[in-house]
Amino acid sequence: MKTFIKIFIVHCLITSATFAGNFTKKEKTDAQFCLEIFGIAMENGKPVDGVSVKLYKENEELEWTEVTSVTYHEHSFNFRLEADSYYTIEISKPGYVVRSVGVSTKIPAYVALETKFRYEFEVELFRTQKELDEYYVDFPVALIRYDETRDVFMNSSFYTKHIKTMMNQFHTDKGKPYSKQ
Repeated sequence: MKTFIKIFIVHCLITSATFAGNFTKKEKTDAQFCLEIFGIAMENGKPVDGVSVKLYKENEELEWTEVTSVTYHEHSFNFRLEADSYYTIEISKPGYVVRSVGVSTKIPAYVALETKFRYEFEVELFRTQKELDEYYVDFPVALIRYDETRDVFMNSSFYTKHIKTMMNQFHTDKGKPYSKQ
C-alpha cells in the first residue's frame, strides 16, 4: 500500500510539473507579441475606402483584410506583431500605386517581452502614373523600428526622406511634376 501511495504521489507531481511547464510555455508565447500597429490609407488628407491590406512576416503572407468603411481619426487596420521578426504591410487599391511599410520588431534583450508597444501611422496613396519609376516605388515608403534612446517604435525619417528625394529627383530629371507620396 505504501508503494502504491508513493507511486501515486510521484505521478501527481510529474503530472502537475508537466501542466505547470505547459502553462509557462503558453505565457511565453503570448508574451511574444510586442507591437500592435494601427494604420490608415489616405489620399489628399481623406481616408480611402476599398483598400486591401496584407501582412507578411519574413515574406510569408499571414493576414489579409479589406477596408470598406473608414472615417478620419479611425484606424482602418491593425495587426499584433511578434518580437524579433521582420514584417511588411502592403496597402493596395486598383488604380493606385501599391505602398508598403517595413516593420522590424527586433528589440534589445533587456526589454521585457511582456512590454507591449503601440504604433499608429498613415500611408498616403497616389494614383498610378504613366511615367512612374517603378524602382523606387517598390521600396517600402517607411521603415518602422524600435528606438532604444526613446524606448518606442518609430519611423526612420532618414529612410523616408531618402526615398521621397530619389522619387522626386527622377521626376524632376524627366521634367515632370510628381504627385504626393
